[in-house]
Parts: sequence; structure tokens; C-alpha cells
Amino acid sequence: MKFRKSIATIIAALALTSSFTIGSSNIQAAKKKKANVVNTELAQDSQGPWVYPFAKLAKNGVNPMYNAQIFGKTDYARSLKPLSYFHDGWDFGWGEVGRSTVKAVHEGTVEKVAYGNGLGWFVWVISPDNYVQIYQEGFNKKKDISVKPGQTVKAGQKIGKLTGSHLHLGITKTNKNYINKNGYPCNNWYVDNGTWLNPIKVIQSNLNK
Repeated sequence: MKFRKSIATIIAALALTSSFTIGSSNIQAAKKKKANVVNTELAQDSQGPWVYPFAKLAKNGVNPMYNAQIFGKTDYARSLKPLSYFHDGWDFGWGEVGRSTVKAVHEGTVEKVAYGNGLGWFVWVISPDNYVQIYQEGFNKKKDISVKPGQTVKAGQKIGKLTGSHLHLGITKTNKNYINKNGYPCNNWYVDNGTWLNPIKVIQSNLNK
């Protein structure tokens, strides 16, 4: 009788251990799923690969020197009337990436190459999946830009060469609320209204796709 009770006790212990292990696995899986929610939301409607705009970033990672370089609210006033500290893109300084090639972060068609107030010489690319990329403030002259309007570019293809102090990269989705009457994809550039996306999060969530 004691022998049977011992066996029963062992079986019960094994069942409890198995249940605990399965439960722990489910909890870990749930945590992992929760941690990837942002990445999934950003990636699920994206088509084609994404890359960093500079080769050095793939090796060294993104290490902004100043708070003002990052996306979102910063310590630097972007607009005085109205007062806004919102930064609609990500700045890559030449001290971080050097005077190197600016690469297309995503495939698309070059919509415009032009000069704009506050933008300098810029390149505006619209992708088939409706993502929009704006490469601005990084080109001192038009000759520093290697692409032309109407040209199709692939991820990793040369956009131009960084000759300015930094490259500002903005990413958003096609929406009539941010493409203004002048044809620039920069309407509401100082307003965090949800149309502007964090370039680093978008790129990193799609790097391995």
C-alpha cells in the first residue's frame, strides 16, 4: 500500500511540474508577444526590405550625439509660434556617419528633388506600400543628389552623398492631411498628430524581412 501511495505521489508531482512548465512557457510566450506588439503593428503592412540610410549604422548601431537628433519630443524648440518641441524625423550627424553615401531606406519612386525653405535640397520618395520618406538637410548642392524625379529606387540604392552637417530622415504614410498644397510631404511638421513615424523603429522592425 505504501509503495502504491509513493508511486501516486510521484505521478502527481510530475503532473504538477509538467503543468507548471507548460504554464511558464505560455507566460513567456505571452510576454514575448506583448513585447513585439509595436514591431508587428509597424511591419504588418510593409512590403519589401528596409535598410539604414548609412552603412556604418548597420555595423555600429544608432548612437545620436544629442537629444535634438531623435524623433519625438526633444529639448530643442522646433517652432516658436506655436511653441513646439516635436521633431518629425531623425537626424544622422556627419560625426556619426561621416561624409558617406546616403542610401534609400525603402523601395519607391522619387516624387520630387527640390529645394525648400527649412529643408534645403531634399529627396521625396513614395513607396508602393504608401510609406513616404523625406531625405532633407543633408545635401549642400543639387549635384550631391544622385536620383531624379520619376526614378525607381530599391532599398540600399544610393540617394546621394552627405555633404551637410546632418541628414534629416522623415517617414510617414500617404495621407492628404500632411501633403500640403505646395506638394511637400511636410505639412504639420511640428505637430505630433500621429502621421509622422519614428524612422528608427520603422527600419529596425523591418530589417530582417
